[in-house]
Amino acid sequence: MLGKYFCYLVVLMVLPILAACGEIITYKTVTATLAATSYGVFSRPDVNLKEKNYAAADFIAVQIQNRVRQDQIILAIPLEETDHAGISSPLGAFIPEGIGLRLGELGYHVQLHEVARGGNAGLYPPPSKGVTPDFILKGTYLPNSKDVDVFLRMIDVRSGTVVANFDYSLLLSREVRELSQTQTKIFRVSK
Repeated sequence: MLGKYFCYLVVLMVLPILAACGEIITYKTVTATLAATSYGVFSRPDVNLKEKNYAAADFIAVQIQNRVRQDQIILAIPLEETDHAGISSPLGAFIPEGIGLRLGELGYHVQLHEVARGGNAGLYPPPSKGVTPDFILKGTYLPNSKDVDVFLRMIDVRSGTVVANFDYSLLLSREVRELSQTQTKIFRVSK
């Protein structure tokens, strides 16, 4: 209970400073990020996955606001399992798709054709030939017994540097457990 009041106190102390921000998008983004943290978006099981994706996108948006122009292209690709490179699940596509949608709402140009699954596959057409991304939104996830650790990175394609990162844990709710299950693949090994 004391932690909850402490979060509210921090938010109240920071709001006057944020009011002095020149750009309204910066103010809104930072305020949304603080609100997500203070309301326990990443620790409450009753908050749905879409809300968690949007809150993660707000954290990333704060980091990229002076590094990524809104006319530059961000390509979202599926997250991979940390222990199994190259293997993903519906959760690995759902997270970057949700984050990409939120970044799109904030005015960034995000390509989502790589993370489109099921009924969403036709919603995001691939880019024209010759169009290359400036940044890649990628990462990994690690399912545990009680939660799933998510490690997000936005990489500058030209320099290979990380321009934004955000690591968080999702409680292993029924929804997250089902989405994080990968399909069994059989590999043939020859000598």
